[in-house]
Amino acid sequence: MRPERKSACLMTCGSILVVIGAIMAIFWPTIFFAQLRSMMTLTPDSTSYGIWSDIPIPMYLECHMFNITNIDDILAGKNVTLEVEEFGPYVYRESHKKTNITWNDNGTVTYYNERFWHFQPDMSNGSLTDVIYSINPIVATVAYVLRHQPTVIRLPVDVFMRMYHEHMFISATVSEWLFDGIDDPILDLAQRFPDLPINIPFDKFGWFYARNGSIDYDGVFLMNTGQNDFSQLGNLEKWRNSNKTMYRDECGDVKGSSGELWAPEIGQPEVTIFAPDICSYMVLPESGPVVVEGIEGVNYAANDSLFDNGYKYPNKACYCDEVRDANCLPSGALNVSSCRFGAPAFVTQPHFLNMDPYYASKVKGLAPKQEMNFELALEMYTGMPLRVAAQLQINLLIRHIRGFTLNNQLPDADTLVPMFWFRQEVRVTQDYAALARFALALRSGLPYGFYALTVIGVLLLVGGIYVLMRKLLKSNDSPILESTQEDNPSPM
Repeated sequence: MRPERKSACLMTCGSILVVIGAIMAIFWPTIFFAQLRSMMTLTPDSTSYGIWSDIPIPMYLECHMFNITNIDDILAGKNVTLEVEEFGPYVYRESHKKTNITWNDNGTVTYYNERFWHFQPDMSNGSLTDVIYSINPIVATVAYVLRHQPTVIRLPVDVFMRMYHEHMFISATVSEWLFDGIDDPILDLAQRFPDLPINIPFDKFGWFYARNGSIDYDGVFLMNTGQNDFSQLGNLEKWRNSNKTMYRDECGDVKGSSGELWAPEIGQPEVTIFAPDICSYMVLPESGPVVVEGIEGVNYAANDSLFDNGYKYPNKACYCDEVRDANCLPSGALNVSSCRFGAPAFVTQPHFLNMDPYYASKVKGLAPKQEMNFELALEMYTGMPLRVAAQLQINLLIRHIRGFTLNNQLPDADTLVPMFWFRQEVRVTQDYAALARFALALRSGLPYGFYALTVIGVLLLVGGIYVLMRKLLKSNDSPILESTQEDNPSPM
């Protein structure tokens, strides 16, 4: 090949490689994010749709039941502290499926969440036939609902309840406490007389009764698809056709992620999760770095602000219902009675973790551990959840109420009684971890390839210039030598 052609070829290829390498190295983060946005923005055809609509990652629900061990002493009138013993865990395989999906023109999607639970005996510590002794939730609910009524109303209700119940305790199997439900004649009465102030729309009581396979139990959700604003991907805008819940002011806002889709964000100090089970949202502050399946992420964990109601964090005073309960409990317990048909249900962290010592002083048998904390780990560049450990405890508040002798049998006049706590864990599988690692490798590794491409292009340019200069030098040398010889002829 002639030198000038060789030089032109080298310089052309070098220039192309330099331009491509430099442009791609500069714009690759933007290109990667655009491709990631295309894959994650929720549409019927997007990559994220299959994961969101029918979650393929295994999920498990662990239920730990609290059995009251000193009922006889309490009924005997002894001044004793309530004692509990933990049973379980009773493990269920959980699956989620979105149904009645409607795509809206404003970048949102409306859907219902259908959930199923299947008991896993090989993963459980105990049987569903295990008998648990605890507070009768129906007795506690009737007393709590009528606590502001005149004594002349409460007294006959108490007499009526004593026709069916000897005391305020009840025994039932684990399956009845959770999914199968417990029969109670008071519920039958409430079904026949809907005008009664007891608004429980079920014929049995169970913490998850009528929920297994139900389409509408969790309510209807309106979620942002990220189409108009990618930073809002997965955030709820309405729940049960409203952007407000029963809590007042900002505590009643419907906001936060549904927990399944997250927009990539770097360095966010906290995350917000909306939890329909408590009719509110939870804020988890950053707790530090974490590595799951070889993937680096950021861990977010609950602290003592999670269920504060103004005792330590003034902005959370709206969780204290001053209208109906001037005597709000100390920090650490969220009143969800309005969310649970009037039952005196309060949500805390397991074993009263991160709570005011006031609660633990009235119950024996609890042993809070840091691994019981509510935690969420995210990979920040892709928004992929690496691990979710949703851990909460359900309790019944038993307060002595004048006129309700059946409800006033605990030695302490104001006790938060642990009923059960659950752990809902989701952990990224090795297959999804491999996909995440591949995506992260593309994001961080390809720029080095573009840098190498640019360097190769520069070398080709230098080589082309060298060939051209060498040709030019040779071309210039020949005329000079010939001219010199003509101007100075050799002597004859």
